[in-house]
Amino acid sequence: MIATPQWTAAEGRQDRLIRQLTELLADASGLDLQGADPALSFFEIGLDSLFLTQASLTIQKEFGVEVTFRQLLEEVPSLQALAAHLDAHLPPEPEAPLDAPPSSRPASAQGSARPTAQEAGGDPTLLERVIQEQLAVMAQQLEMIRRSGGGSETAGATRSVEPVAPAAAPTQPNGRPAAGARPTTGPAVRIETTSRHLTAAQQRGIDDIVARYTAKTGKSKGLAQQHRAHLADPRTVSGFRPFLKEMVYPIVTTGSSGARLRDVDGNEYIDLTSGFGLNLLGFSPPFVVDAIRRQLDQGFEIGPQTPLAGEVAQLITELTGHERVAFCNTGSEAVLAACRVARTSTGRDTIAYFTGDYHGIFDEVLFRGLVRDGVPKTAPGFAGIVPGMGGNVLVLDYDDPASLAVLEQHAADLAAVLVEPVQSRHPALQPREFLRALRERTSAWGTALIFDEIITGFRTHPRGVQGLYGIQADLATYGKVVGGGMPIGVVAGSARFLDALDGGHWQFGDASMPERGVTFFAGTFVRHPLALAAAKAVLTHLKAQGPSLQERLNATTAELTNRMNGWLAARGSPLAIEYFASMMYLTYPNDLVYMGLFFPLMRGRGIHIWEGRNWFLTAAHTAADLEAVYRAFTASVEELERLGFLPHGRQAPGADTPPHPEARLGRDAKGEPAWFVPDPDRPGKYLQVETGP
Repeated sequence: MIATPQWTAAEGRQDRLIRQLTELLADASGLDLQGADPALSFFEIGLDSLFLTQASLTIQKEFGVEVTFRQLLEEVPSLQALAAHLDAHLPPEPEAPLDAPPSSRPASAQGSARPTAQEAGGDPTLLERVIQEQLAVMAQQLEMIRRSGGGSETAGATRSVEPVAPAAAPTQPNGRPAAGARPTTGPAVRIETTSRHLTAAQQRGIDDIVARYTAKTGKSKGLAQQHRAHLADPRTVSGFRPFLKEMVYPIVTTGSSGARLRDVDGNEYIDLTSGFGLNLLGFSPPFVVDAIRRQLDQGFEIGPQTPLAGEVAQLITELTGHERVAFCNTGSEAVLAACRVARTSTGRDTIAYFTGDYHGIFDEVLFRGLVRDGVPKTAPGFAGIVPGMGGNVLVLDYDDPASLAVLEQHAADLAAVLVEPVQSRHPALQPREFLRALRERTSAWGTALIFDEIITGFRTHPRGVQGLYGIQADLATYGKVVGGGMPIGVVAGSARFLDALDGGHWQFGDASMPERGVTFFAGTFVRHPLALAAAKAVLTHLKAQGPSLQERLNATTAELTNRMNGWLAARGSPLAIEYFASMMYLTYPNDLVYMGLFFPLMRGRGIHIWEGRNWFLTAAHTAADLEAVYRAFTASVEELERLGFLPHGRQAPGADTPPHPEARLGRDAKGEPAWFVPDPDRPGKYLQVETGP
């Protein structure tokens, strides 16, 4: 437990402020900051730029002193510096009474504690002095509240928090975190403005990379600068660090086909971003383009019903095995709709999901899990999200038996368990048995099990992960692949839940009528004819191909990933690539602060990828494309090693030859490269192969 600040005569206000700030930031972040060196930067104690945006608002609200995000990065980048800043800007403290002993009473926002009138006894002089001091403190508190906009939290409120360590990105095939693993929280804008010391050789290396990259992509850079003032676009700043500044801009394209993009500078790229996962079939498949063109000629009316709506819904039920289907515009909307119908159908309020999941952008799915006094709590994951929105949310650890126990405790009020069955940022974590346990328990509780298959749906198998694992969810959300490049979201599931959108089945010519209670869900562009035309073309193609399309692509991905991982292991690199089906994710330790250079190096070599994002293979990638990816990957890693930005030299057991046909490369408990094979006694788990002497 982090100690509650207490007043002592010997302790200065800056010391008390450091303790209050430590508690405040630990409470909000979930990190155990007890014992953290207050002179270390916020980044060094584990707070990233996303959290510092929230922290700046929290600090202003708590202390009534304006502290900007930029100040936390540059002017006051540590607990010590921030405490000094607050001390200089807070109203002066009244002098403590000489006879005030150390007290266990909570400190005020200024860190002071005063004796009460009763403690003053019958001395009128002392009583008068106590009253005057208390009035002074009250005046300071009122001033702080006024300056902070009348926040609802009382100035000086103290907190007691049981800190928990943040989940790190697993780099072992069994999904367990390796030492020093790089944490991931899903797509987000990450900005760092702290400059780092570079050797002269390193600076020359970065200068050379920048010169080559900007010469190749100068028009894209110019367009980013030209439109920055009027276009608020997170993608034009995500990944910002001072050493990367001149290369932080998106590639601007003029066209695409298959697995390739063309940019405004005339460059061609092999694309691995694949529309963030939507391009299972590549860019602009001819049969999809033809379908959209035909519908474009016919019209795309909004308001009347298109016959495509029923046709596409029927195709989805045939492929997924779900009873009913509803449409929306995005994956985020689909998740929102699934949660809403689950609450409507069950009459319950609580939604549970898991650390490491990504479920889109609506407020309720952007909370972090904390633990206070052994009780799960939540805190907003981003600025601008009201804490109260998490009042009916549980965020638990994934693939953890303890989470099942917590769910059991909340079963009576549990509307749904929402799960990304194989997390996009943790593809090595494939907890089949945990998912089966969730299926068994939610069925017994009458709780909806929701599979978020926005990324994995139709990509991993025609029925998604549900088909691969033989687990049918009550509700499943889809998007990306099914739209063929057009915006679409889909909720599919049992009639028990989806009847909440329209009242259920009824027919003409008899006394039947809608009998289920309904909720509200709508949107102007829901069931857009152009999106449905593309979806019909994609689904018809997938139905004709059967599972063989995904099986071939999955095998190709495994072959490429194992080849790259074998090469990394042979040279003792700290990098590793996790994969599942045709989805890959590059992992590396937290301390590799210059890994951001890897991504422009790859783009400079003609491979389009984004930092912090998954890589995807598509049916359009050729053997020649994959060979080019491998060459660019190895050349980029070697360049970083040569410049001193990436270490190597630790020989992995077994070098680059897998010791078993089903072996996967991962990292052991020390973070060292190691081979793992399936555990015959625990499906979905892996055992480390001992290949040493």
